[in-house]
Amino acid sequence: MTSPMTELAQTSVFLLSPWKPVLIWATFLGWAWLVGNHIDSDARVLRLNPVKWNFINLGAGIVGFGVMLFAGIFYISWVAGTAVLLVPILVYWRIRNAEVPESRKFKLFAKGEGQAEKKKRRQRSKGATLVFHGAGGEVPVPDQEDPLQEAYLQLDGLLSLAFLQGASRIDLALGAKGLASGVTVHSVRTAQEPLPADEGASIVNMIKQIAGMDLADTRRAQYGRFTVSTPTDRHVLTVTVTGSSKGQFVRVDIDEEARIVMPIDALGLLPRQRERLDAFLSPQNRHGIVLLTAPKGQGLSTTAISLLGQHDAYTSNLKILERKTLKQLEGVDHVLWDPSNPNLDFATSLQSILRRDPDVVVTEAIDAETVQTACRAGRDGVLQYLVFNADSAAAAIRTWCQLSGDVDLATKPLRAVVCQRLVRVLCPDCKQPYTPAEPGKLGFPDGTTLYKASGQVQVRNRVEECPTCNGTGYTGVTGLFEVFPVDEECREILAAGDLKAAMVHARRKKMLLLQEVGLQRAAAGITSVEEVSRVLGGGGRSRSAATPATKA
Repeated sequence: MTSPMTELAQTSVFLLSPWKPVLIWATFLGWAWLVGNHIDSDARVLRLNPVKWNFINLGAGIVGFGVMLFAGIFYISWVAGTAVLLVPILVYWRIRNAEVPESRKFKLFAKGEGQAEKKKRRQRSKGATLVFHGAGGEVPVPDQEDPLQEAYLQLDGLLSLAFLQGASRIDLALGAKGLASGVTVHSVRTAQEPLPADEGASIVNMIKQIAGMDLADTRRAQYGRFTVSTPTDRHVLTVTVTGSSKGQFVRVDIDEEARIVMPIDALGLLPRQRERLDAFLSPQNRHGIVLLTAPKGQGLSTTAISLLGQHDAYTSNLKILERKTLKQLEGVDHVLWDPSNPNLDFATSLQSILRRDPDVVVTEAIDAETVQTACRAGRDGVLQYLVFNADSAAAAIRTWCQLSGDVDLATKPLRAVVCQRLVRVLCPDCKQPYTPAEPGKLGFPDGTTLYKASGQVQVRNRVEECPTCNGTGYTGVTGLFEVFPVDEECREILAAGDLKAAMVHARRKKMLLLQEVGLQRAAAGITSVEEVSRVLGGGGRSRSAATPATKA
C-alpha cells in the first residue's frame, strides 16, 4: 500500500514539472471552448435538453481532471482523462446527427472531400458557388474574358438565394424594359430587383441552353430540366419557357417532383372533410364529378395527385389528361395533350378517354367545351376530378354552371366541390405564444393561447436568427379546405338556380368555410391569425369570379 508520504512526493514531482500543468490547462481550455461555444449553443437551438448535456459535460470534466492527476503515469492518465472529456461530446454528436437533416449533420470526413474542396476553390475563384448539370453534362464556369461569365454569376446568385430561402419557384419575365423576376417561398411571391434587357436576355438564354432548349425559338412553349449542386445539396430544376409578342416568360420549379407528391394525411384536410372525400373510394360510389378549385399557385396539382393516389392503381383504371407531366405515377396512364395538333383539342382528348371506360380521371377544366364533355358523362359515369381556378366553392359552382351553358347539365353529375388555400406553417422552434385581447371577436373562448411568427431564438443572453426557419418564422405550408358536398337535396336546389339556398343547405350539413377552418388551425398553433387574414383577405367568402385553369 502506498503511504501518504509517497503520494505527496509523487504529487510534488508532478507539480515541479512545468509543462505537465500547461498541457492539462491547454486540454481543458480547448474542451471548455468546444462545450461552451458550440455544444451548448447547438443544443439550445435544436432543443436537445442543453441543461442535461451541461451537467454531463461538467461531470466528465471533474472526472477527467481527477484521472489526469491521480491515475498514475502522467502520459497514460492524460490520455485517459482526455478520453473521458471526449466521450460525452462524441455521444452528443451521434444523437444530434440522428435528429437533424442531412444538410445540418456534423461530418468529420466525407468521401471525395479533397476533390470536392478543389472544385469549390475553382468555383470560388470565379465567384460561383453552384455547379450546373445540363443535358450535355456539367456546365463549366465561363472564363473571366468570356462575356457570359456575368450572366452565369447572376444566375448563380439568384439560385443560391432561392435555395437558402427554401423557394419552390422562380418566375422570370423578359421584355423590352428588362428582366422582372419573382421568387416564391412558402406560397408567397417576392419581387426581385429588375435587370436591364441585355443582361436579362443573357440569363434567359443561359437557362435555356443548360436545359437543352432551342435558343432561337422564342414563341413556342418549351420544357426542360437540369440539376444544380450546392456545397451541401442537389436540386432538380424544371423549366418552362413560353413566349409572346411582349417577350419571354420563364418558370423554374425547384424540386417539383419531390414537392408535388404528398400523402393525403399531410394535405391539411380536417377529419370530417377527409371522410366526405373518402366516400368516393368505394366502387359503388365512384362516379360523378368532384371539382378541385383554388387560385393559381395554391397546390391544386398536389391535391389532385394525392386524391388520385387514394385509389388502388392495380385494381382500378386510372388516367390523367395533362398538358405537362409533373410526376410519372406508377400504375396511372398519363395522357399528354399536344397543343400543336390542330386536329385534336383538349375536349376531344377527354372524350376519347371517357369512351375507354376508365374508373377515375384527373384533368383540367380549361374551357367550356371541356366542361360540357365532362358533364355529358353523367352522374353515373366515371369519377372525374376536375381542376380549375376559383376563390371559393360558391364561385366555382357559379362559373361551372356558366361554362356548361346548362344548369341542369352542370349540376346533375356534381358530387362535391373542394376549394383550398395554402397558409404558411409556424416554425415550431421560434413561434411566440400570446393571449388575444378580445378573443370573442375571433370566436375563441377567453384564455385561448394563439401563436405568431418570430424568426428569432434566444441563445444564452443574446437573440439570434432562428436557424430552423432562417429567420422567416415559417417552415412550410399546409392547406385550408372548404368541402362543399352535393347531395340529392342540394342538387335540386342548384338545378333551380338558387346558389344561396344551396350554401345554407351545405352549412346545415356542417360545412366549414375557409375562414372557419383557418381559425381552427390558428387555434391549434399550426398557423397564425395574421397568416389566415393575409391569405383570405379578412374573410373566407369569394369576391371574384372563377376562371378556367391555366396552371394548377
